[in-house]
Amino acid sequence: MKVFVVNLDRNPERLEHMRGQLRGIAFERIAAVDGTKNPPTTNGLTRFELACLASHKIAWRQFLDGSEEHACFLEDDLHVRPDFERLIRNQGWIPSDAHSVKLDTYLQRVKLGDARPAPGERQVARLYTRHESSAAYLLSRDGAARYLELTAKPTSPADYSLFPKYPHRLGLRVYQLSPAVAIQDHLLPAEGGGHTFPTAMASGEASRPRTIEKLSRETVRLLSQVANWREAIFVATVLGAATTTVAVR
Repeated sequence: MKVFVVNLDRNPERLEHMRGQLRGIAFERIAAVDGTKNPPTTNGLTRFELACLASHKIAWRQFLDGSEEHACFLEDDLHVRPDFERLIRNQGWIPSDAHSVKLDTYLQRVKLGDARPAPGERQVARLYTRHESSAAYLLSRDGAARYLELTAKPTSPADYSLFPKYPHRLGLRVYQLSPAVAIQDHLLPAEGGGHTFPTAMASGEASRPRTIEKLSRETVRLLSQVANWREAIFVATVLGAATTTVAVR
């Protein structure tokens, strides 16, 4: 399976970090779009969010230019577990209908469907709710093509586009690996080796949305609250999803 690592030219230390994390696994570096060099936007996304999404889309297109059935996409602030290589070498565990499989965790509450076995005493299950972070995931060819369609006119950050609140509404078949095999540096305690890198989305403009954007997002949230309650009931009762927090191991 092809492995892509998204990395800014000005962050060579992160690239070296990922070489150490991947322990000799071959990967293709994607030169990330630099949000500090792009102008602000007015469509509800910061320039950093747009740059992050654009970087992932470059990798999706490069994947589709090849012949692999699946590809793995990683950001450069990850900590991966030792059996990561086993998961990408053996693709038989990937659900045949999957558009995407999330490999990391943001340690938030999510709803998962029925699980099936995956290597390393793990499981893979349908993900029916949003799970933040676009730091580690697999895509099928159909998935990459579908995500490119959905993000042709971006309205959400990369992780919200990949793992939206209700993916089945968009015709997306999204899965979650559990326990996760990767976690972002800022989520890992310092005593566990984390907090080495500041996250780009937690600094500068990206961490301080403009007041108008905040108000706009809050208005949308309030207007959709009733619909979200109905959807949550549907996910729980009809789809049989259970609420859990995905651990990392």
